[in-house]
Order: sequence, then C-alpha cells, then structure tokens
Amino acid sequence: MRRGPAITALAALALSLTACGSTQTPPGGAAAAGGLQAKPADLSGMNNYFIANNDQMGWFVIDAEGLPLYRFDKDVPKPSKSNCEGECAKAWKPVLADKTPMATGVDPISMGVLTRPDGTKQLTIQGWPQYTYAEDKVAGDMKGQGKGGTWWVTAPNGAKITGGKAQNNSKSSSTPSTSPGSGTAQTPQSAPPPAAPGY
Repeated sequence: MRRGPAITALAALALSLTACGSTQTPPGGAAAAGGLQAKPADLSGMNNYFIANNDQMGWFVIDAEGLPLYRFDKDVPKPSKSNCEGECAKAWKPVLADKTPMATGVDPISMGVLTRPDGTKQLTIQGWPQYTYAEDKVAGDMKGQGKGGTWWVTAPNGAKITGGKAQNNSKSSSTPSTSPGSGTAQTPQSAPPPAAPGY
C-alpha cells in the first residue's frame, strides 16, 4: 500500500477546495462571510402595500405607513370609477398609483389603476378604487371604518370588511376571506405569516 501518493492527492484536493471558497468579490456584489450576498432590490420605483391582521378586522390591506386602505360603496368596480371628488377626496385621499403598485399578500392580478378626472392615477383592488382616511394618523388607526355606512376597510381580495368579515358586493362571492388575528395590528412585513391568505 502506498501512502505517499495518496496523502499528496488528498493534500491537493484540500487545497483546491479551499480555493473554491475564496473571498474574491463576485461580479455585481460584495462578498459576505460564508458566501455571496445579494444586493437589495430597488423598490423606489414602486408604491408598496402590505397586509396586516387584528381580531376586529382579520386580514386587511395597509399602505407603507401602516394606514388601512378603504373602499367606498358608491364607487363602481367594473369598469373602475371613483365617485369621491372635491371635498370627499380631501377627507378620503385617493391612494395614488403614480408608480407600479406592489402589495405583499394581495394577488397582483387583482390590482389595477384608474385615471381620475384630474388626471391622477388611483390604485384599485378587484376594480374598487382605494383610499386612506385623513383622520387616520398612525398605524392601527381605523377611524373611517363604517363611516356613513359606505366606507369599509379593504380585505386582501378587494372585498369590504364589515363586522369582522369580508363581504364582496358581487353575488358570486359571499364567503369570508379573513383569518383569525393576533389581537393587534401587525407592522408591514415582507412576507405574510403562514395563516395569511395566500396568492
């Protein structure tokens, strides 16, 4: 049995494997301890939305500041049309879609954009124009919920949330689409928890 050449071969193999783990900077990014590191995605060209959950509402859509999105019963989903103009639009601010909308936990196919009479672009979910309420100031506020019996927090499927259940105005869907909550509104997140509605 010859040990000399076998040990030499093992030493050469060890050297070549060590070279594979070199710390050279890969093209397009910096090396991190133990491997490559990806550059973060540039989301500056997008309007970002998320979903949150609480016991009162179940799952609902929020903007990047944690404010809930609302839909208005007097709007029209097909084709999308806002009926909130003038003074109404001062209290109920249209959610602008001047950049590509991206929402974690919301089916991207359900998201759209309508052009308002003043030329601004407004986000729609399932055809329903989306708004924030001027009196909601901090994440977790929902002062507009049920206002005038026509303003409702939006569920991830575009349905309105009334009495803790999402109700779609169409005759084809009347099943709740909310999940049990934790009791407090969750902060925006990059991926919904496992119990979140999946898309």
